[in-house]
Parts: sequence; C-alpha cells; structure tokens
Amino acid sequence: MPQDTQDLVQLNPDSVKYIRKLYGFEDEKKLEEAIDILDAWIKKQNHFTKKDFPRKYLESTILANKGSIERSKSKLDKLCTLRAILGFFFKFSNIRTDFSNFFKATTLIPLPKLTDKHYRVILLRNQNNEYFDKTPFTDYYKFMLIYCEYLLMHDYSDGMMFLIDYTDTNVMKVMNQLNITEFKQFSTLITEGYGTRIKGVHIITTSKTIEMLLNIVKPVFSQKIANRFSVHSSLDTLQEIIPKNVLPVEYGGTERSYKEIKDSWIELLSSKESMEYLKASREATVNEAYRLKSDYNEHLGLAGTFRTLSID
Repeated sequence: MPQDTQDLVQLNPDSVKYIRKLYGFEDEKKLEEAIDILDAWIKKQNHFTKKDFPRKYLESTILANKGSIERSKSKLDKLCTLRAILGFFFKFSNIRTDFSNFFKATTLIPLPKLTDKHYRVILLRNQNNEYFDKTPFTDYYKFMLIYCEYLLMHDYSDGMMFLIDYTDTNVMKVMNQLNITEFKQFSTLITEGYGTRIKGVHIITTSKTIEMLLNIVKPVFSQKIANRFSVHSSLDTLQEIIPKNVLPVEYGGTERSYKEIKDSWIELLSSKESMEYLKASREATVNEAYRLKSDYNEHLGLAGTFRTLSID
C-alpha cells in the first residue's frame, strides 16, 4: 500500500485478523480458496465486460458479504449491472476540474483512523457559501462512490459510520434540492452494489427542519439502517459514540484538521495511479446480450431481484 494511502486509510493493529475471524476466515488458506472460487466464477460470466478483478477487491467483496461466496457473486453481478444502468454516476474525467465547485462547497472525506469496532467514519461538512447552490447533489453521490471504489482496494473495515455536520447548512434548502429518485439510485448503489454496511448516521444540527428531512430520507433504507440515524445538537453526545482519536481537532478530537485530510485525499485521488484504477473499475459493467439466462435464474436467482430494485 502506498505511503499516502497508509496515512489516509489507517487500520487498527488487529483489524485484519479480527475481521477475517469474524467471517470465518481465520485460516488464510480458506480465504485464498474462497477468492479462487469467486475469481473462477467471474471468468465464466459471459456478460461481464471485465473479468480481471484484483484479489484484494475480491477479498473485500467476500468479507463485505460476511464470507458468503454466493452473496458475493450476487452483489458483484448487481454492481456491474447497476454501473451499466446508472452509468452517469461514474462519469468524470478529472478529479480536480470536474469537482472544483464541489470541493469549495463541501468536505466529504473518510477519516484516517478506524473506531474501536473497526468502522470507517465518513465526514460530510457543508460550507455555507455560493458554491453550495452551484453544486448538484449528483456530485456528492459521485464522489462517495469514488471512495467506495477506492476503499474496496485499500481498506479493511467492518462498515461505515457517517458523520454529517449541518451546523452551517440550511436544512430546508437541502430538502428543496433533494431529488428523491436520484437519492434512491445512489442508496441502491452503495448498499446493494458495493455492499456497504451502514453502522450509523450521526447528524449535527439544531435545526427543527431536520425531522422533516429524515422523514423523506429514512424510508429509502431498510428499517435496520433507518433506526441508526441520530441527531446531535452538540459535540458532547457525538464524542460518546466516535472516539476522540478518530475525530478531527475541529470536533474536539486529536486527529489532524479536516481541511488537511481533505487536501490529502484530493491529492491522492488525483494521482495518475488512482485515476487509472478508478477509470478501469468503472468499465466493469455487463452486456445483457451475453448473459446466460439459465445460469442467471438457476445459480444466482437475480432476475427477480433486479426487477424489484428501486432505481428509477
């Protein structure tokens, strides 16, 4: 792992051992065999446009699906299919130029350290400036999906916890700008495609309008995830949930400033190596003309699943 990635995607000393054991792979040989099985299955999928997935990518996919190879097959097929259906979420050519207004309007970053439970905390902090109005919500979704793709290759966490700072945000404006159909598409991608396990959504705000926003957003998710939304009027209750060593100094923590972390992420994702990886990953889609219908129904049982995905 490159040094800059190690600085931004830090693990606990026992993260790898803990998560592998949690999902039945205490024996590394057993994990390698599972990766071999998934890799062999991919190479037999005529409808996949990409068949050379890195082993770390496949390992992360298996662990995200709690060690189930069959669920991993299903999720990988869903992700490739959703990329084909919702390709506009993956369209960008240059990180710095395509997201220039986004960077001025907000901070969206994974924090470097994991929690004690091996969760990766994602910080979203909006700036109350003219660029917020110029930035489509699609850019938020696109950039979060860039992180999902990157972390599949470099992280070893047991889920994500979202910290949303709306202190300087007009929540009513967020409600008015939110396209619920597009938000559903994004949530389908992140949970059904990437298999992200959302361990908590913690929102900092004193706005009474937040309950109206949550009444719109929470039904998009499962009841389990909806129950994990919490609103904090101050940092006091937040620090009871997220350790101080994870939080940036602006939030009463001991981690470096979120501004410094943001700059480092932009630098890392803009690098030639990262851009080549991200562009190659978005080519992993499907060509339905080559899908074997019998295998599709018998082995994966995905036909009904795709019919019920709320993507439009």
